[in-house]
Order: sequence, then C-alpha cells, then structure tokens
Amino acid sequence: MVQRRSVLALAAPLLGGAAEADVRATLSPAQTLLFETPHLASLRPPVRLDYDFRREEQGKEPVADTIRLEVRASAGQDGKRDVSPEFLTGSRALRYPPALGFGGNPLLVFALDRDVRELGAATGGTPNWFRNRFRQALATAAGVRAAEIESEGRRLPATVVALVPYAGEPRAGRHQERRYAFTLCDALPGWFHAIRTELPPAAGGLGAVVESITFAGTAPLPEGAG
Repeated sequence: MVQRRSVLALAAPLLGGAAEADVRATLSPAQTLLFETPHLASLRPPVRLDYDFRREEQGKEPVADTIRLEVRASAGQDGKRDVSPEFLTGSRALRYPPALGFGGNPLLVFALDRDVRELGAATGGTPNWFRNRFRQALATAAGVRAAEIESEGRRLPATVVALVPYAGEPRAGRHQERRYAFTLCDALPGWFHAIRTELPPAAGGLGAVVESITFAGTAPLPEGAG
C-alpha cells in the first residue's frame, strides 16, 4: 500500500524528488492546482468516482474503457481519503496500490505514470526521462486559464492547465508535439473533469492520436467494505 500525506509525495518523481516541504514552497500555479489542492476533501465517503477512458487513433477503431476510484475516509485523518484504483480493465488494466491518506486526487498520478511508461516504450527511451521533462515543463512552461464546462445541463467555471512538455526535444520523436490539457472544476466530485492528450499526424502515415479521461459520475459504496 502507498501511505502519503498528499498527492505531492506520490508525485515526487514528477516534482523533482526534493523534500516535500521544500518542493511545496516553490511550486508553480500549475503544480499547486494539480498536485497540492485538496480535490477529495469535500467528498462524503464511501463513494466511487467513475471516469471514461477513450483513445482515438486515425485509421483504427476507437478504444473505450473505464477507470474507477473507490474513496473512503482515512482513519483519524480529517479530510484525508484512502483511494483504491481500478485503472482500466482487461488486458489494458494497470495494477496500482491503494493510496492512503490523500487530500488530492491520485487519478492524475496514475494517468501520468501510464503515459510516461507508454512513451518510453514507443520511443525506446526511459520513463524517467519523460517524467523529468514533464516536471520541468509543468514548473516553467504550463499555461493556466479560466474556462467553462457543461455538466448535467449546467455551465460551470473551470480551470485548464495546458502544456507541450517535449517541444524541442529530438529524443521524444513525434511526441515533441504531444499536447496535454487538464481541466478541473471544484464543483465536480474529485475536481478532475478531463485529462486529454493530443498527438497530431506525422510523416510515414502515422495518424493523429487523442486520448481522454473524462469524469462520468459517482456511485455509493457500502459502509465498512474495503
């Protein structure tokens, strides 16, 4: 199991690996919003957060899947949550341990871990290199802007964090143009409305690729089960 006080600790490889207090003091607005905001504090556990996963690659059939996070109260920790993930299903499933004592939403950390592993496999590089480049871009080159989303017929204020973390890095290959957008809304359970990546077409007949993780709703969980 993973026991941490915040998403920041689980995300240390993305944030530089320094001591937690030192890292927190120097976070960019994008890092603070994504990693050091109490996304789960307002939830009334036990509850399950459901997300839809979709991958669309030009010339191929779309792939649809699900992600589920079981959220329960952390014993003796006000506002903290224990999160057990079911990250994708079947042959795509990734086994992550429960994240214990969290205020932020670890969905992002699980999604980014999968992303850098797949980038490493696609390019022959290492996941750590992609983690470090993403971390640097998030700290220095991410844009943060106001937006609106639609949820259950309502227009809600939101914030989008956008970046192109591998721009100008030849070793990233076609992923130099890979774009990320994280849309958050504090009116949604768990805050994350969408995590989206876009990869434009490339030479050699490589088609565009769009992946998204989108909030789909919540479901109650039985008391006491874990």
